[in-house]
Amino acid sequence: MYHQHYRLSGAPFQFTPTPSALYLSNTHREGLAALEWSLLHEPTGFTLLVGESGIGKSTMVCSILARSYANVRSAYVTSPTLNFDQMMQVVMSQFLRAAPAQTRLQLIENFTRLLDDLTPGERLVIIIDEAQELADETLEEFRLLSNLDTAAARRLQIIFVGQPELIDRLASPRMASLNQRIGARILLKPLQTAEVREYIDCRLQTRGGTAKKMFGASALNHLVQHSRGIPRRTNVLCHNSMLLGFAAGRTKIDLAMAKAAVDEFENLLGAKSACSARPESARRPARRVLRAALAVAALVLVALGVLYVRTFQAFNPMHATAGGETIRPAMTPAIWGREIFSELSLPALVFLASRRDRIAGAQS
Repeated sequence: MYHQHYRLSGAPFQFTPTPSALYLSNTHREGLAALEWSLLHEPTGFTLLVGESGIGKSTMVCSILARSYANVRSAYVTSPTLNFDQMMQVVMSQFLRAAPAQTRLQLIENFTRLLDDLTPGERLVIIIDEAQELADETLEEFRLLSNLDTAAARRLQIIFVGQPELIDRLASPRMASLNQRIGARILLKPLQTAEVREYIDCRLQTRGGTAKKMFGASALNHLVQHSRGIPRRTNVLCHNSMLLGFAAGRTKIDLAMAKAAVDEFENLLGAKSACSARPESARRPARRVLRAALAVAALVLVALGVLYVRTFQAFNPMHATAGGETIRPAMTPAIWGREIFSELSLPALVFLASRRDRIAGAQS
């Protein structure tokens, strides 16, 4: 709900594919064009879309599928750990909108019949996400599946979407037969610095905001610098910094909030590893301090609970006979004094308090 605090129409930095907020950098624009070519015209029968995790591959695939080309029937497989038979059951259920056959022979017969029933110009497209996780046997089965398409004009297109290690796997000698048949090859690269700024602004504009309004100049520079050009990483950093701003009751993200968000993302696991690497004798005093801190924190939580109950559930006894709608908790929490926090639970308030402490730590 924090987007309401910033007067936005929704959460701008989501972590699921959002075709409506697709930002096209130079590399993504080329990739989208290549995908469209593959769906409609690629004659080899195979396409490869590769990019590191979080670069926007799935968002691009969902965007191209949302266009619903009249002469293309598509199936999208997102579970690479399934075996070939299970994947074909998923594919056929999407093509036929009905329960697929169970045996491999029935699956292949039905698929062949589906190919033969296509009208001139129609194509079947199978898109397999996270393809770097496919077993070698499954990759080979899809190569053999493409052999069913014996028409002069290609009717079946198989698109493998995966991370860069998929390139190395296909380059191995045992994958030579499949690798030689892949025509269109698309490599998505990280965004440039200026493109990251445009990406952040694009995301915010879809929700009624702008990067200039939401982030201070130094804060935006810091987030862009640590984004590494990866859209998903950018989403996390921007989301966390906005959450910190929400916790502090601020409507514009400053440098301290940006630094706190980046530090939490980059250093939390590193700090844990460094702590676990220390000798046992060095960790004992820290454990005693931690136990003491936890005891103090428990007392603070109890105090907050009492404060929460007294603040949120107090009402004027004179209203007791005025009707149910007038009997409502006080709307001004004693923690920050902002009405927006009144609908949050105690655990949520404690969590936001920890967010505010991170800002204070970044400023000190």
